[in-house]
Amino acid sequence: MPTKRSNSTTSSGSASMRNKANMWEGASSNAKSKNCRTSSQRGRKSDDSTEFAQDMCKLSDKEIISDVLGSHKALIKLYGTALCETDNEKLRSLIDTHLSECAEDQFDAFTYMNQRGMYPTDTAPASKLTQAKKKFGGYEATMKR
Repeated sequence: MPTKRSNSTTSSGSASMRNKANMWEGASSNAKSKNCRTSSQRGRKSDDSTEFAQDMCKLSDKEIISDVLGSHKALIKLYGTALCETDNEKLRSLIDTHLSECAEDQFDAFTYMNQRGMYPTDTAPASKLTQAKKKFGGYEATMKR
């Protein structure tokens, strides 16, 4: 009786297509939108990741950048947890570098959305900013002691 093997251990040529399909299945919370079909449903195969992704779904700019923003937020949390759980200085430095880069990318995604009206925010009153600076500025001084 044949045993079922996972996609990663299958040696057939279609394994790479299944892996790509699995990769894109969870790529967006909107991936199951009305225009999405698998490559097998369209009867086409592609080795080019970009072409494959475009063929899979026609996502809007907002759907794509929202997914990017959400992914960066999740990665920042994971990097933060890893940083707190690691005692090796070289590894901590590496994680910290990736955390900083990811935070910059997250802010770029937010800025892109905000400038295009996809993620509107309200301007905080000056009194709230002063209050926050006093509240959190005190913590920084306390932590440095």
